Order: sequence, then structure tokens, then C-alpha cells
Amino acid sequence: MLIYVVVALIATSIAGGLAITSAVARAAATHAGARFADRGHRPHARRGERSRRSALRVARRDLAAPSGTVLVVRGVLEPAHPGARVRLIARAGHAWRTLGYARTLRSGRFGIRYELRGAGESALRVAFAGSRFARPASAIAGRVIVLTPAVASWYDDAGNTACGFHARYGIASRTLPCGTHVTLSYGGRTVVATVDDRGPYIYGRTFDLNQNTAGYLGMWGVARVYACAGA
Repeated sequence: MLIYVVVALIATSIAGGLAITSAVARAAATHAGARFADRGHRPHARRGERSRRSALRVARRDLAAPSGTVLVVRGVLEPAHPGARVRLIARAGHAWRTLGYARTLRSGRFGIRYELRGAGESALRVAFAGSRFARPASAIAGRVIVLTPAVASWYDDAGNTACGFHARYGIASRTLPCGTHVTLSYGGRTVVATVDDRGPYIYGRTFDLNQNTAGYLGMWGVARVYACAGA
């Protein structure tokens, strides 16, 4: 009888210990699973957020303006991402250079101010580098021709021209090759003329405009115009 009691006590102790061990194991497993799930949940959420598509809506503008002019490129980043940084970039050879940047408002709208410098023609884009919430995006903003001052006069090209042809909007230059396009701006009007003659040969003057070019611009006599060759 005594032996039976002792054996029963031992069996009970072992069963209790196993139950406690099983409960501890289950608790540990549950805790570890919770930690694993917690660790795994956040990155998946971030990946989901990063995968959201974004788009830039920009009012495209093609314009010609004198060097030193301050312009503003406006647009909106969708979906709205307040405080996102967007850049205005210009094509320079085979690379892009930054002209300016701005931060988006709560609505996603932005306005990038920049000053025209130098001379020549550039293609413009607005770019968003992306974040953990949205993918990168870019959009064409147009092109800009930067003009520089020049002194011009006008003449009637009713006779023969040095280039052998008459352009409707003709321009005479001492150095530019025949057929070169020259963007001219005067009095708020802009025209693209073609080099079809040689001249002027008066010191201080850069171009001679034919009667059509001068008439379109409303320029008679000698005046300062803004010009860019090859654009």
C-alpha cells in the first residue's frame, strides 16, 4: 500500500511538471510568434506604402524670355504628399542640372521659382525622387529659350540675298551660317527668323531684319532686341 502511494505521488508530480512545462512552452511560443508577427508586419506595411504610384501634373509651357527673367513652374503631386521635395531640372548636353526646387503643400500643389541664365535652349522637367510612401515620378514642363540682348536694324530685301534664297521672316548676319534659325523677341512679341543674307556692316549692330520680320515685331529703325541663335 505504501509503495502504491509513493508511486502515485511520483506520477502526479511528473504529470504536473509536464503540464507546467507545456504551458510555459505554449506561452513562450505565443510570445515568440507575436514578436515575429510584429516584426514582420511593419516592413510589409512599408513595402505596401512604397509601392503606391505617384504622378506629377505640370502645366507645360514653351517660351522664350531674356536672361534674368524669373519664372514659376506650377503643378501638383498626386496623391497629395505634404512636404515632398520636387525639383525643376534642365537638359544640359547629356546630363540634367537642377534649376530650383520646392516643397509640396497639403494639397500636393507646388510652385518652383527660377531665374533664366546664360543663353540657349533647354528642355525642362519636374522630378520627384520618391519616398517610402510613394514611387518616383517626373513630368515634362516644356522648353525654354534664353535670349540675350543684341542691336538690330531693318532693311528691304527686295533684291538678291547672299544666301541665294528669300525667307519669309529673314535676317541678315555677318557670321551665322545660312539657314540658321534665330529666335527674336521685341516689344512682347517673338518670332523665329532664318538667316538668308549677310550684314549689317555698321559697327555695334548684330542683325539686320527684313521687312517682314521687322513688321511682325513692330520694330522700325534701330533698336535693342533679344535673340538666341540656333533655337
